[in-house]
Amino acid sequence: IHESEAQRVRWIFNQFLRLGNVATLKEWLRENNIRSKKGNHYDRGALYRMLHNPLYIGLIRHKKDTHPGEHPSILDRDIWDKVQTLLTENQQGKHRKPRSTKTSLLTGILYDAQDTRYTPTHASKQGRRYRYYTSQAVIRKTEKVEIPARIPAPDLEAAVADRILNLLRRPEDLLAALTDDGAEDRTAIYSTVLAKAATAAATWASHSTAEKEQFLKAILNRVIIHPKCIEIQLRVPQLMLQLAGDITAGSKSRIHATTHFQQIASVECPFRHVSQGKAIRLIVGNSQITTEASRLAIVKAIARARLWYEQLVEGVAPSVSHLARMHHVSPRYVNKIFQLAPLSPRSIENILTRPESLPLSLDDLLQNIPMNWKQQRTALASQ
Repeated sequence: IHESEAQRVRWIFNQFLRLGNVATLKEWLRENNIRSKKGNHYDRGALYRMLHNPLYIGLIRHKKDTHPGEHPSILDRDIWDKVQTLLTENQQGKHRKPRSTKTSLLTGILYDAQDTRYTPTHASKQGRRYRYYTSQAVIRKTEKVEIPARIPAPDLEAAVADRILNLLRRPEDLLAALTDDGAEDRTAIYSTVLAKAATAAATWASHSTAEKEQFLKAILNRVIIHPKCIEIQLRVPQLMLQLAGDITAGSKSRIHATTHFQQIASVECPFRHVSQGKAIRLIVGNSQITTEASRLAIVKAIARARLWYEQLVEGVAPSVSHLARMHHVSPRYVNKIFQLAPLSPRSIENILTRPESLPLSLDDLLQNIPMNWKQQRTALASQ
């Protein structure tokens, strides 16, 4: 028995019981980059085979029957029985349940500054579905406006979620959003909410997509697209209740009635948009929101570029295509990130120590990286 693999099996069985179905389990494993021992993402078939495999409880299967094996069990029989029961229930109910599809998080609450609504749309290319939010001004062919006509839905939804997550991580910003200007009342509820907010931010990655969307839909009032920023309006009482739960449930009427408590709070998420074909690509860049995340993304990309460069030079990978297969990425992505390999030590140091007032995204950095080290310093200074 390989204990590390046995532990992964036990963990997946327990996560299935927590999440309730294989589709959600597969999505959660992919979001958290948890792979099989061969380095592949789990598909639904592999998960079903794992969850039905009697080897884990010391049995072997022969045709339709199972018999005691000579190997030890690595899974509690109680967990196994619960998983089989849940799998059976899901199978019996599958014809009665509608097929689950990807919903658009901001449906009905996304507008521009002129109060024109954005509507979920999609396009298909080579069998792949791409989601967008398209302005009704474009759909109805009214006058042209400054705001983007069509925005990729995943980019916008991620920007909104990241901004809210960052708010939960910053108690001073969260408290300012919850209370009116000049308010002095700081009850025990606020302390509880701030503590719960920190916990919610720390455990965010462990939740399924459905759980995250449920939380966001409960607290979002409206999202407004301005020419240079996204305005996110939050339902403050619902945010308090989502965070503090049973602590504030009995005080719901008092929460709505207090004068120091805002009903709607607005936070901004600055961004710029660039044309990409007929759509708009969002580039979020704000010193208080994305600087640290951008810095981490750049550091990770530089580390990858240097590793890939060494593997090509040393002959570990004979080509870019082979390198891409080794690391489960596309050749196009390898070529894109490979531009970071010639960055000088000083250039890297300048990126890591760059002031927050001068945010730099990975996309911005990849626009132009000269081979000459002196030219690199000049190019970085101008970005």
